[in-house]
Amino acid sequence: MADDSTLSFSMASVVEDVLNRSQALDMDSRRAQEAAIRRYEGAAWLRKMVGVVGAKDLPAEPSEEEFRLGLRSGLILCNVINKVHPGAVSKVVESSCDSAASPDGAALSAYQYFENARNFLVAVEQMGLPTFEASDLEQGGKTSRIVNCVLALKSYSEWKQTGGHGTWRFGGTVKPSTPSKSIVRKNSDPFSNSLSKMNVQSPETDNNNKMHNSSLSTLVRAVLMDKKPDEVPVLLESLLSKVMEEFEHRIASQVESQKPVPKDSPTLSANRTFLKHTTCDAKVEDRNAAVVVKEKISHKNVVHDEEIKRKHIKHQMAFVAQQEDIEALKQTLSTTKTGMQFMQKKFFEEIKNLGQHVLGLAHAASGYHRVLEENRKLYNQVQDLKGNIRVYCRVRPFLGRQSNATNTVDCIEEGTISINTPPKYGKGRRSFSFNKIFGPSATQEEVFEDTRPLIRSVLDGYNVCIFAYGQTGSGKTHTMSGPKDLTESNQGVNYRALGDLFLLAEQRKGTFQYDVSVQMIEIYNEQVRDLLATDSLTKRYPFFSY
Repeated sequence: MADDSTLSFSMASVVEDVLNRSQALDMDSRRAQEAAIRRYEGAAWLRKMVGVVGAKDLPAEPSEEEFRLGLRSGLILCNVINKVHPGAVSKVVESSCDSAASPDGAALSAYQYFENARNFLVAVEQMGLPTFEASDLEQGGKTSRIVNCVLALKSYSEWKQTGGHGTWRFGGTVKPSTPSKSIVRKNSDPFSNSLSKMNVQSPETDNNNKMHNSSLSTLVRAVLMDKKPDEVPVLLESLLSKVMEEFEHRIASQVESQKPVPKDSPTLSANRTFLKHTTCDAKVEDRNAAVVVKEKISHKNVVHDEEIKRKHIKHQMAFVAQQEDIEALKQTLSTTKTGMQFMQKKFFEEIKNLGQHVLGLAHAASGYHRVLEENRKLYNQVQDLKGNIRVYCRVRPFLGRQSNATNTVDCIEEGTISINTPPKYGKGRRSFSFNKIFGPSATQEEVFEDTRPLIRSVLDGYNVCIFAYGQTGSGKTHTMSGPKDLTESNQGVNYRALGDLFLLAEQRKGTFQYDVSVQMIEIYNEQVRDLLATDSLTKRYPFFSY
C-alpha cells in the first residue's frame, strides 16, 4: 500500500465533508418542513376566523405561492384583524364585481388591494405586532414574514380571549424539539476500520485522527439523531457510497493537478495500486458493515418479538381475570335482582294491606261522623225542649255592712222563690217562678254549669245570647265578669263562656275550622252603642236606625 505522503488529504476529511453536505441537506429539508407547518397553521386560523366562504381563495394547506395569492387582496387580513381588534381597519375596500367589465378594472383592483394591505400593515404596526412589507405579497416576496405576522396576530387574539392579563409578547419561531439519540460506534466497527486504514503507518496522521475524532463523532450523531433503526442501514450505505465517490473524485483531481509522468512511473503505479486496494477494501468493509447492521436489526427484531409474546401472554392473563370478575359481577347482579324482586313483592303486599286498613279506618271514621252528627242533633233538640228562652234568678248575699239587714227571701224551692214584704208596701208574701234559682251561697262555677251546654250549641251554628238584668247593686257585673281581683275560681260567665268556646274549637280543629269575632255594645237609655268604635260616644250601633 502506498505511503500516505502521496495524498494531500485524509480519509477523515473526506468523510467530514460528506457528512457536512448531508447534514446541510437534511437541515434545509427540516427548515422547509417547519415553514410549511407554520404556514398551514396560519392558514387554518385565518379560515377559522373568516369562515370557509370568506377564505375561499386560501386553501387549507397552501404552498408559498398559494398563501401569497390568497392574502394578496388584503380582504382576509383586514377582516381578521377587525375581528381580533374591532375598528382596527376603519375602511375595508371590497372587491368590485364590475371591475372586470371596465377597461381599467385590473388597475383599480390592484389599487384596492394595495389600499387594504397598507391599512392592515398600519393597524398591525400600531398594535405592536411583527409586520412585513407590502412587496412581500407580490411574486418573489418573503412569505415567511407574512406567516410570522399572521401567527403573531393569532397569539395576540388568544391572549385577549384569556382575559388580556399582563403584557403580551410574541415568542417568534419555535422550532419543534426532537428527541436526541446517541449513536456511538466502537473502534472495532468496519466503518471505523475503513476510515483508519489509510493512517495507521504515520504518527502525523494519528495526531490528525485524534483531532478529527470529536468533529466526526458529532457529525455522525447529528446525521443519525432523528433516524429510525430500520433507516440506519440504508443511510449508512448511502453515506459510504458518497464517501467513496468523493474519495475517488479527490484522487482523480490530485492526479490531474500533478505533472504528467511516464506510464511506467513508480509513483503512478503506486497510486493506482493504492486506489484499487482502497476501493476494494472499502467495498468489503461496506458489505461487512451492512451485514453487522442487519445482524443487529435481526437480533433486535427477535428481542422485540419475544417482548410482544410476553405482553400478549400478560394481556391474556389479564383478560381471563377480567372475565372471571365479570362472571362474579353477573352472579352478584342476579342475586341482587332476585332480592329486589322479593322486596318489591313484599312491599306491594304491605301496601295492599295498608290500603285495606286505611279503607277500614275511613269507613269507621265515616260511621263516627254520622254518629257524631246524630248526637249533635239530639243534643240541640234537648236544648230546644228545655226552652229557647231561659230565665235564672240569683240571690245576692248580704255584704259586710249589711249583715244586720232584714232578709226578704222567705223560701227557695225547685224553680220558685217566695218573698215577704212589709204590709205597707203591698201584699205581704209573693212567689215567683224561674227555670232555676241560685241561692246566696251559689258559686260562679255553679252558675256557669247551667249555661255551659249553650256554648256547644254556638259551635253547632245556633245563636245564643246570655245577659243579666236587675236593679243597681244586685250583682249583674259580678255574675257576668267577676270581682275586680279576678282569679280562675271567681271568673264570671263571660270569661268562662269564651274559655269553653276556645277549648271546644281547639278540640275540633282536626275536623272543623272556626272563625271567632268579638263585638262589644252598650244598651243604655234605649240606645245601642258600639263600644269598640273610636268615636263610641256619638256613633250608634250600625244595625239599628233611630
